[in-house]
Amino acid sequence: MRALRAVGPGGQNVRLCEIPEKGELAAGEVVVATRAVGVCGSDIHAWHGTQSYPMTYPVTLGHEAVGTVERVAPGVDTVVPGTRVVSETARSVCGRCAACREGRYNLCPHRLGFGALYDGAMADAFVTRADLLHTVPDAISDEVAAVTEPYCVAYNAVVERARVRPGDVVAVIGPGPVGVFAAEISLLAGASEVLVAGVPGDEPRLNLASAIGCETSLSDGNWWEKAGLPGSSDVVIDSSGVSATLEAALTLARPGGQVVKVGWGPQPYGRPLDLLVSKAVELHGSFSHTWSTWERVLRLLGKERLRPAGALRVYEFADWRAAFSEMADRTVLKAVMTL
Repeated sequence: MRALRAVGPGGQNVRLCEIPEKGELAAGEVVVATRAVGVCGSDIHAWHGTQSYPMTYPVTLGHEAVGTVERVAPGVDTVVPGTRVVSETARSVCGRCAACREGRYNLCPHRLGFGALYDGAMADAFVTRADLLHTVPDAISDEVAAVTEPYCVAYNAVVERARVRPGDVVAVIGPGPVGVFAAEISLLAGASEVLVAGVPGDEPRLNLASAIGCETSLSDGNWWEKAGLPGSSDVVIDSSGVSATLEAALTLARPGGQVVKVGWGPQPYGRPLDLLVSKAVELHGSFSHTWSTWERVLRLLGKERLRPAGALRVYEFADWRAAFSEMADRTVLKAVMTL
């Protein structure tokens, strides 16, 4: 079967390969025939060789997928072949640590995810665990179902880590998929105003944020001063991929406000934290998601309370280079490949 794999470290080491299908399944495993798969920024980092997390090689990329259950291991009775499903991304957790026992398995220190340390879903079929699967409502298309996962990341940041309330002013730094989806969820949660901020090159993505009712700001400098917004935001969602934007987030937050860092930024911060102290800002990290997050997001997508279709561009799997390139160039917010 076809699989898009990172075959080694370094840039341009992603290949569309032929690999054997899974043989005998371990207890609890399920084979899902992939119907559509989203391209994540982490996939692009793997393509460029710039990821800041460990990977095994070779490894099949992808963790944002919808598909149809093809086979189940003996003893699996929670899902049957033919069911259309999406899969959570924590392929392996220890089940014994405090986080796992509290139901916060996304924070398990032994968590291993798809597309980095386990083969992912950018293939004709992928292997997952039955307890990670969620049935997709009939009203949701394959292309929309494929972006359930980034919506779950955004939902966790906006609703579960922060506490966006009706009437709040929200600022989102970084108009990538998670940033724009976080802005949409903030509006749905009742925010009275949502500002989405970006830098030159983000214009197409900022236009999408504007189309759903957000204010936007574009600058390569202190755009928060230009917008007259320092100290006015109840909640700031930092979804950029750099560490330095934390300073902007702390500047935007009102005294006693909240800052949620959801975008990875491996660079050293190297800036004062006086604003964190003087404003008594609540600073949260936000990572991944759990079962209830997925169920809530699927309900919202099924009722069209969340509408990502205008943000998607669909490609054939064979055109993966175009999908990766156009997302990397920021001309497309979210690329989805169909199989």
